[in-house]
Parts: sequence; C-alpha cells; structure tokens
Amino acid sequence: MNNTSWTPIEIELFRQNMTDKEIAFATGRSEAAVRGKRQRLSEPSGQVTGQVTSPTTFEDDQKRVGGDYWKREYDALFTKYERALKQSSVTDALVALASSLAPKSYDPHPVMTSRPCGEGSPQSAVLILSDTHVGQVISPNQTLGFGGYNFTMFLNRLQFLQDGVRSIMQDHTTTKIDELVLCLGGDMIDGALQHGAEAKQKSTLFSQFYGAGHALAQFIRNVSPLVPRLRIYCAVGNHPRWQNQHKMPTDNRYSNLDQFLYAYVQALTREFAHVDWTLNEQPFALFDVKGFRFHLSHGDHLRGGDKALGIPNHAVGRMVSSTTQLYGKHDQPSPHYYLLGHMHRGIQLPHARGSVLVNGGFPGLDGYGLTNGFSPVDPSQLFFFVHPKFGKTATYDIQLKFGNHHGFSIPGEFPCV
Repeated sequence: MNNTSWTPIEIELFRQNMTDKEIAFATGRSEAAVRGKRQRLSEPSGQVTGQVTSPTTFEDDQKRVGGDYWKREYDALFTKYERALKQSSVTDALVALASSLAPKSYDPHPVMTSRPCGEGSPQSAVLILSDTHVGQVISPNQTLGFGGYNFTMFLNRLQFLQDGVRSIMQDHTTTKIDELVLCLGGDMIDGALQHGAEAKQKSTLFSQFYGAGHALAQFIRNVSPLVPRLRIYCAVGNHPRWQNQHKMPTDNRYSNLDQFLYAYVQALTREFAHVDWTLNEQPFALFDVKGFRFHLSHGDHLRGGDKALGIPNHAVGRMVSSTTQLYGKHDQPSPHYYLLGHMHRGIQLPHARGSVLVNGGFPGLDGYGLTNGFSPVDPSQLFFFVHPKFGKTATYDIQLKFGNHHGFSIPGEFPCV
C-alpha cells in the first residue's frame, strides 16, 4: 500500500502481538514504517483517527520484547543451521568419493619379491691395498696421545680388512662376484728414509720385507677362496726407494723395495692356480675390469694442493688431462678410473669418464701429519664393485681402527717392531 494512513484493521494487527516483519508482510508496508507506527502507538499521546490507544502494562511490553528477541535468535540460528546442512552435505559427498577411490587400509605386510643369488650380470670386486707402512712405529707419547702404530697393529688392521672383504662379499650382497682385483698401491713397507730424524728406522729393511711378505701372502691365501679368479696389479711407493734417492726417479722406478716385496709375495703364492700376478717395469699399472680402463699409481707424483684437506686438485686435473691426450693421440680409450694412494685419506673426484679414487692408509695420525697440520683421518681402505654396464657401483670405506686381533702366523726369525 502506498498511502500513509493506517486503517483500523492495520492498527488492530499491533494488538495481536505480531512482529514487525509479519505486519509489514500483511500491510505491504516497510518494516521501518511498521516500527515507527509501533513506537507512536506505545506513546501516551499516540492516537489514530477514530481510535483510542489504551496504555500497555509492563508485563505486556516485557512479553513483547522477549518474544521479539527470541524470534530474532531463532531466525539467526535457523539460517546458520541451513548453511551447516549444505556444508555437511558437500563434505559427506567428498568423503564418500574419497572412500570409494582409496583402499580401506594398506596391507601391513606387502608381498616382497626376493632375487636369488647370481641373477643378473656378474660383477668384479676391486680392493685397493696400499700405504701399510710396515715397519713404521708411531708412539702416542709423541703424538699427543692421538697416534699409535706398529707391526702388531698392522696385522690387526689387515685382519679386519680381510674380515670386512669376506663379510661384504658373502653377507652384504647377492650379486655374483666372478673375480677379485687386488691393487697393491705402494708404500707397503716404511723403508729407511731418515727425513732428518736422529733415529728413524725401528726395524731393519729385511724385517719389514719379511714380515710384510708373509702377512700379505696369508691375506691373499685367505681371500682367494671367495672368488674363482684373483688378479693382482702393483705400483711402487715413494717411501721404499733407495736411501740415496732424494726423490722418486723418473727412470727405473720399478727398482724399489716395494717391487722386491711383490716378487716375494708372488713366490709365496705361486701354488695358487687361480691367482694371477702382473709384475712389469711400467711406472703405472693399466688394466681393464668389466670393460672399464683402470690406471693405478702410488700418487706421489701429484704435488701441491691444500694441506688441510690433502687434495692436490690442480695436479689431479693435469694428470687426467695429459693422460687423456696421450691415449687419444694413439687412438686408445683413456682411463675411466684412476686409483691412487699416498695421501692416506679417502678422496673421490669425478671427471668426464669416471672418477679419481684416492685410498686411505694404515697408520693413521703420525708425527709428520701432526706437525704439518694435516686434518686427522682414520685408517681405511677402499673396496668396491664394478658392473659391466654401470661401472663402479657399491663402494665401501673399510675402517681399520676397529681391528684388535689377528690370526696371521709370522715366522719369528726376523721380528718386526
């Protein structure tokens, strides 16, 4: 209705305790107009033409106000309830969809497939055995209590290395291993270099040679049954050079006490039909393992670098570059893997065709390393597998410091300290 006059019928609606919204709906007026009219009717002087407004009691007003309040609360709660019903229905639908797409529960015991031993391509095992320094004596009294090494500790650590190789090949892998390549990397005996020491040599050269020879021969005897074939390649170290040589010679490098030792061990193992030795006059040993070319050297020809970390980066780069050029010039494949010792710490540096692998040593911290500030490293040796397609695969740094016993029997005529 557009007229502003209130009819008696409309005014009667106020007396029926109807809400502003209901009166507005019944009269076609706005709720604001209804509220204004209700306020005017509640005033003492509020009158409508032809009608006399009787005053309301306190109880009536309290009842009316209470009813309006709870009606508004009901409307608000009803709206929230309707909204919650819609949200709940959407959530329930999503949960039902997820439940239909996902399994009820994952199997706590999935089916495991086991591969029998020997399946797949056989691999070769490669062990770098270097820097044993038989004859070296390191006293804790001269290394702040941190260093210690002698012939008995050499035997203990050689035994731990032997047990580690056996455990890895028998217990840690199901891969078929058809050969072991043993790389003797030099500095097998400590030699007789004085380096300005007042009294350096603790064991005679013959005792070093004799003790190391019998120990290495027994080591080879004990690991050889693990494989059908055992190949041995050698490189001499710088410590067992002749005392009159200030540095390693460029000619006749093979004429070295390490080479005497290798020949002696070869003689002691001559009855082992499946052990194949390669001894020659070459300064480096070059051989293939599963189609990959290996380059074995002691590593004393790599000079310079950071003393703290012991990595001669630039010298390694020059070696890889010059060797690659040499082989490329003669249309031969360059080495994939360079095997080194000398630095007494495990290092691996990648290059385009493979890696440069530096072996650890047997002695651990000595007086030379302590006074020169070298970072202390534990004694270790490097052992790994070679796959015919993937090259070097599983790699183990066998930590020797845990060796505390041995089963080697060294003849006692020429004891080594």
